[in-house]
Amino acid sequence: MKHLLIVTLENTDDTARLLYDLSFKGYNATVYSTTSLKHVLHDENEDIPTILTLSHLLSHRFVNNTTIFFVLDETTIEDVKNLIRKDTDNFRKVKGGMWAAPLEFYEGSF
Repeated sequence: MKHLLIVTLENTDDTARLLYDLSFKGYNATVYSTTSLKHVLHDENEDIPTILTLSHLLSHRFVNNTTIFFVLDETTIEDVKNLIRKDTDNFRKVKGGMWAAPLEFYEGSF
């Protein structure tokens, strides 16, 4: 069975090293630059508008996170989770989190 492992981490040099380490060990993933809702809604320099519009969201400068999507076999998911725990010092050195869900369906070549 395949699993979807999602990892969100602060965008730091340690995160870049983790991605390199995972790639070097042969793991592939899709990586997005993301922002937490907290940073979207709480900009210290501006008032929050009564109605939050798309143009308002696009005009903000956000603190970036890195969100990584893995599709992994049952046999490899624990290895990836352990590598992430090790490189983030159990999310103390690099703030973030991870969660997984079994995939009911998977089709593809990666």
